[in-house]
Amino acid sequence: FFQKTLTAVKNWFTLFGWSKGQNPLSIPYSLRSDVCKVQMTSSQEQVFRQDRGKDTKTVYDMLFHLSGQFLPGIPSSQSLPLDPVERMLQLHWQHSALLAFLKSHGAYLPHVMPEFLLEPDDYKKWIKMQTELKVRDVKNSDIFSDKHLFILEDSIFERMSKRAWTDVLLQTYKVFVLQRVSSHNITDLFSLESLHSMPRIKLEPLSSNIYSPYERTILTWLNKHYEKYRKIVWRDCQKGEI
Repeated sequence: FFQKTLTAVKNWFTLFGWSKGQNPLSIPYSLRSDVCKVQMTSSQEQVFRQDRGKDTKTVYDMLFHLSGQFLPGIPSSQSLPLDPVERMLQLHWQHSALLAFLKSHGAYLPHVMPEFLLEPDDYKKWIKMQTELKVRDVKNSDIFSDKHLFILEDSIFERMSKRAWTDVLLQTYKVFVLQRVSSHNITDLFSLESLHSMPRIKLEPLSSNIYSPYERTILTWLNKHYEKYRKIVWRDCQKGEI
């Protein structure tokens, strides 16, 4: 089931998640690696700014395309520090900002930690830094509390990272794409003919703490058409026998 969900998510975001046409997506690999448009390189104590090309698309470009908003504090042409640890910290902060941005729009991601969105090497640096801070009892170490510190083996981290990025994309779809579903003609779905044979789903905003009004609209639409074609495909069967 998860693999089918992963494939569906990858295909949709590859085709429709970007401006100016499709952009091949690999979960989680391309999402983890394409995090900036400008790569900083060094040679003989000199630092060079290398543009990775206008065709390089990041997850922030995808969010802007779907939501029309940039993430606060993250410019579209941002670059990352040369120092590996500083780079990891910058990425961790950016992923934290990404999760906070999605949650502020209604995404449900309490199980996704920013470090799960990092590259494996950066995740190891993060864990090492957290462990060292705990041992040293550095001042203000509560900022790097181990309360939610998960030390995962390589193979387990890869599975966790893939699941985390998949959930991020699913919640992105939920809050920025499903909200376009209109319930303007939803009353037409409840005809007198099917009123007693299909479950009613309340569409009021506070009627469910699980499904959004947009999700309930789609569920109502699915129920209506399932009931319609159930009578065609299984015309001679009583409801509940299949």
